Amino acid sequence: MLFRLAVYHSHRYLPRLLVATCLALCTGCAALANDADEAAYTKIQFDANASQLVENDSMRARLFVEVQDSTPSTAAAKVTQAANDALRALRQETDLRVRSGAYRTWPTSDKGRIIGWRARSEIIIESDKIEQVSTAIASVSDTMQLASVEFFPSTTLRDQVETVLIDQAIKAFQAKAGRIAKSFGATRFEVAEAKVTSVGNGVPPRPMMRAMSADAAGVAPDFGAGTTRLSVSVTGTILIPR
Repeated sequence: MLFRLAVYHSHRYLPRLLVATCLALCTGCAALANDADEAAYTKIQFDANASQLVENDSMRARLFVEVQDSTPSTAAAKVTQAANDALRALRQETDLRVRSGAYRTWPTSDKGRIIGWRARSEIIIESDKIEQVSTAIASVSDTMQLASVEFFPSTTLRDQVETVLIDQAIKAFQAKAGRIAKSFGATRFEVAEAKVTSVGNGVPPRPMMRAMSADAAGVAPDFGAGTTRLSVSVTGTILIPR
């Protein structure tokens, strides 16, 4: 009876034992195959780039109004009123993207004693019509000051240029891979992996932090949009037969 029970249990667990053994063998075979692949190929990682200088066709301007008063509520009310009036006026221009920016209220002190409160509210204007942004800045210059301006390529322009640069970067990567393979004495190569990234830095924000004088109020300022270098990089790994 005891012998039969032992045999029964050995047959019960035999399939599991076989599965575990097969898995171990497969894992070992896969490891050997990977080792064989690594022994048969040389891995080389490198990158290739393509870039183009483009004229900035879009602008972002940051305007602000700042008020000081005896209480935080009155200071906040004044800047809110001024910002809301400017927003309503600016939103009449359909080619402008206008939105509220940062807002804050803080105390002013003298010798550790609070003597008043300041409030500040910002408005951000964006458009690919630079002249209209300039005109809009002038139209609200009696209440809003210019904090900073920034120039950059529009999404449409960036997409158009990057489409061309991607093809150029990939071709440059393939050509570089061919030269590397030839230097290793090989006639062919395989691309194991590759990643495509794009970079483009426009003109950094230029702080203005000034109010227009009474004589200059209402006069549209002149701006130079400058250029941005758009770049596409292909980083990858190739396999060269040994």
